[in-house]
Amino acid sequence: MKNYLFFVLVILMTGMFPQVALSDSVHVKGRWGDDRIRTIFPKVPEVSIDESVLSIYSADSLSDLTITVVDAEGKVILEECITISSGETVHFTLSEITGTYQVRLNHEYGYLVGDFAM
Repeated sequence: MKNYLFFVLVILMTGMFPQVALSDSVHVKGRWGDDRIRTIFPKVPEVSIDESVLSIYSADSLSDLTITVVDAEGKVILEECITISSGETVHFTLSEITGTYQVRLNHEYGYLVGDFAM
């Protein structure tokens, strides 16, 4: 009975959060927020890649978030300045490209950089 309940829970969670179950997470690092200022900063956005779709998830609202994708030679493949609502996932299609790329997220709260391959 416990296994059955666990199985049902896993199916429900997969349905609610498909980007976690179906895509590869892109490890991003950088500086987000300021330790010197006593305020609440939004959580760090999560970046994932599924085949040719780059997804950015933010638990908190972010305006003027600049997303840049650069290839190994420094050529800009994608650059967008977006606003993400709380709990929203934004998708970008990177069609017909292969190789190693870097995603950069810039915001007034800081910057994040991560590498991925397609």
